[in-house]
Amino acid sequence: MASSLGRLRALLGEPEPWGRARARLWTASEDYLGVELPSDYKAFLDLYGPGSIDGYLSLSRPLVAGQAELDRLWSSEDWRRARLGAPELYPYPFHPDPGGLISWGSDEHGSEYFFRPVEPDPDEWRVVVGSECSDWFETAGTFCDFLVRCFDRRDRPPFMDRGWPSTGARYQSDACCDS
Repeated sequence: MASSLGRLRALLGEPEPWGRARARLWTASEDYLGVELPSDYKAFLDLYGPGSIDGYLSLSRPLVAGQAELDRLWSSEDWRRARLGAPELYPYPFHPDPGGLISWGSDEHGSEYFFRPVEPDPDEWRVVVGSECSDWFETAGTFCDFLVRCFDRRDRPPFMDRGWPSTGARYQSDACCDS
């Protein structure tokens, strides 16, 4: 984890001050989901806050952990309903179904980014990306490993924008403070 997160810091630059990490916010999310989230995912978002990488890949994190925010961040009901209506387009179950995908981001082209929680240790979960055209990509490695591979242009979705991330990509924070 440390090496991939360190590499991302070198690539993205030091984060803008946005607030501070609060373990209780992650605890509320994990209680809502009924599972722990990957540690490098939480560490990255604790460091950088909600925002986007190069204006392309958007990431959120809990800020207040109220019910509405938890539903917005973690509910997969729309995905579950879509899968029931067209299972051939959705080869994966969605949380809270066993092994169901947990959303962690989206990009400007409509692709959605998920964790696939099939391993007992969340730090061993796979990353799955679904395009708006129902193409799917799955890869091993941590959240930070996946982002580093995107910068290196290897083992990343073939439908991902070829120009992303750009040279000199930065993280653009959406939050100025943490409640």
